Amino acid sequence: MTGRYEQRFGFERQLLPAVGNPRLGLPNSEVTLAELLRPAGYACGAIGKWHLGSAPNLVPTSRGFDEYFGFLGADSPYYNADLYRNTRRITESRYLTEAFTREAVSFINRHQAQPFFLYLAYNAVHSPYDRPPQQYMDRVQNIPDPARRIYAAMVLALDDGIGQVLQTLQADNLLNSTLIFFLSDNGAPDHGFTRNLPLRGYKTDVLEGGIHIPFAVQWTGTVPANLVYEKPIASLDIVSTAASAAGVSLPGDREYDGLNVLPFLTGQQNSPRRTLFWRHFGLGDNGPPGSTITIWAVRDGALKLVTSKATVHNPPALYDLHNDIGETTDLAAARPADVTRLRNLYDQWQTKLIAPLWQVDKHGQLAPVVLAGDWNNFNKDDDTAPWQLTRISAPAVGGTPDGYSWFVNTIHVASSGGDATPGTHSFVVIGHNSYATQWGGEAININNATVIPFFSGNELGPVNTITFDDDYYYSFRLLDFVGQAHANMELAVLKTAAPPVSITWSGQTPAVPTASQPVVVDIALSHSKSPQEHVYLRWSTDTFVTSHIVPAAGSGINYSATIPGQPPGTAVQYSLLTSTADLSSAVYSSVIDPLALSESVNFKYVVGGSL
Repeated sequence: MTGRYEQRFGFERQLLPAVGNPRLGLPNSEVTLAELLRPAGYACGAIGKWHLGSAPNLVPTSRGFDEYFGFLGADSPYYNADLYRNTRRITESRYLTEAFTREAVSFINRHQAQPFFLYLAYNAVHSPYDRPPQQYMDRVQNIPDPARRIYAAMVLALDDGIGQVLQTLQADNLLNSTLIFFLSDNGAPDHGFTRNLPLRGYKTDVLEGGIHIPFAVQWTGTVPANLVYEKPIASLDIVSTAASAAGVSLPGDREYDGLNVLPFLTGQQNSPRRTLFWRHFGLGDNGPPGSTITIWAVRDGALKLVTSKATVHNPPALYDLHNDIGETTDLAAARPADVTRLRNLYDQWQTKLIAPLWQVDKHGQLAPVVLAGDWNNFNKDDDTAPWQLTRISAPAVGGTPDGYSWFVNTIHVASSGGDATPGTHSFVVIGHNSYATQWGGEAININNATVIPFFSGNELGPVNTITFDDDYYYSFRLLDFVGQAHANMELAVLKTAAPPVSITWSGQTPAVPTASQPVVVDIALSHSKSPQEHVYLRWSTDTFVTSHIVPAAGSGINYSATIPGQPPGTAVQYSLLTSTADLSSAVYSSVIDPLALSESVNFKYVVGGSL
C-alpha cells in the first residue's frame, strides 16, 4: 500500500483491535497508493479486508479511497459478516467471497468511463474456514479430507470471483488499459491440513514457506502473456509500478523500496540485481514475558541468509535458492564470506528502521482491571477511578513502555479527602470483572514489582496486602502482555510525594551528530517532580533489546542527558522515562518496562546521517 518496508515506520506487528486509537495503524505520515492516484483523477475503491487501522483517520475513506466495502481487522466470518459500506456498518447476508465479487463488478461498471484504482482484498482463503455454498462443494467431492475439501471449495469461489472481475473488464473493453496484480499476502498457516511443499516453513516465519507467494501481473497488450519472471519481485513493487503506469510521480521526501517492474517485464531493461529484507522484531529472552526473539532474512540474488523461528538460538543459515528452494542445505560453514556480506547488508538496512510502535499483546485481554479491596467493599465491578485501572493503548501520544499497552492509576492516600486512608489494606486484582481471573496472596512491594499468583474461582480468593503512608501518591503499573491472562501477574507500585510527572522531549543537539560526537537531549517535565522520581534517558543501538540508562540532570521542569558519541553509521534510538526505582544499571526491558512511571515516544538518529 505504501511501497516502503513497514519497519521504516513502526508497523511491524499484528494490529490490535483497539478501535478509536488514531495512532494504531498505518501512520498518516505515510502515503498510500490511493493518495497518489486520486489527485491524478482516479476513482479509488477498496473492497474486502482492511488491516491498516480502524480509527476514523485510518480507515480507507480517510486514506485516499472514495469508496469502501469490507471489514476492519484480520478476518471475518463468511456468513452474516459485519461489514462497512464506507463508514456505515452493515450486515452482509451473502457468502462473503461472492459479496466482494459483486461489489468489484459494480465498481468497475460504475467507473468504466474514467481512470480507476480498485484494491480488492478477498478474505479467501483465510480463517475461519466456513463451508462454502453447496455449488462449490459439489465440484470438489473427489477430495477425501473434509478440511481440505472445504479449503478447495473456498479457492473455487475465489477463482470464480476473479473470473467474473476479468470478464467484466473484458465486457467493458478495459483489459488493454488495465494493469492487474494478483498475489497472496503470505504463505499458508500451519493448520495441519495446509501444505507449502516444496517450500519449508509457514505463515509468520521468514523461511520461503512464509514469504514466497503467488504473484501474477497482467496488462493485455503491454506485458507479454505467459511470461515467467525468474528474478525476485515483491509486493513493495506495486506502488512504483502502478504510479509509473498512471504517470504519477512518487514523493521525493522519502525513500521507496519497491521498483517499477514494467521495463523488466516488457524487456525494455534488464532486471537489476536486488536485495530484499524481512524482519519480525522481538525483545528477546530478556523482554517481558511472552516476548519473541527477532527472526529475519536477507536475500541478495539467489543467496538468502535467514534466522527462522526454529533456529533463533543458532547462527543464521545460508541457502542458495536457485538450487535449493526448500532451504534444506545450509551453506554458511562453506561460504563464510557470503555470510558476512549478507549480514552486513542486513545490519545496514536495520539502521533505516525504528522500533515497532506497538507490541503483540493479547488485545486488552485483562480489561477491565479492578483493584477490588477494602477501599471499595471488594467490588469487582467497580468502574470508577482509581479502582478500575485506565488502559492506555499503544502507541500512545505520550508513549508506553516498548510499545506495550499498559494499565495505570494513581491513588492519593490521605487521612481525609484522599482516595484511601493510611495504613495496611487488602485487595485482589480482578480481570474481566470475574472471579475466574484474579490475582492475590502477596504483600505488595513499594517502588518495585511484585509477582502475584493467579487464582480462579467462584468467589473472592487470597488477598494481597499493601501499606500506605499518609499524604503520598501510589501509582500502579501493569503491562498488558502475553502471559498475563492466566498466569502470575507482575504488578509495580511506585510511591511519590506529589502527583507523578509526565515527560516529553524538547530538543536534541546536534540533530545529526558526526562520528564520536556526544548528543545532548533536552527534557521537559509537566511540573516539578517529587524527590522520589528519577528522570532517565534510555538509549540503544539494538532497538532496545539491550539499553543504556543515563540519569538526567537539571531542576524544576528542565532536564538534560547526554548520549556518548558513537561510530559513523550507527543508528541510535532513545526514549525518556521516569521511575521511583533505581534503573541506572538496568539493561533489559523485562526490568525497565514494568517500573516505568512515565514514558515518552521513541526518537532516533543515525551518526553521520542516514545510510
